[in-house]
Amino acid sequence: MCKPFREYLTLTREYTREIITFIGLVLVCFVYSDFRQLARDQATTAAQTVEILRAMDIRLSAIEHQSTPAAR
Repeated sequence: MCKPFREYLTLTREYTREIITFIGLVLVCFVYSDFRQLARDQATTAAQTVEILRAMDIRLSAIEHQSTPAAR
């Protein structure tokens, strides 16, 4: 029963660099995926903000046009 465990430990000792490299690649993929989602969310929020600002600009222009005295 102890023999397979020792063999497992020997394998992990021999392939430490490969195991760490694999774990690192998995973490890089996870961070990339998370960053991509964050960038997508920020782009969506920026687009919504632009639309809101555009609507506010149109409303403000209409209010300015209404409140401007007629040409003298």
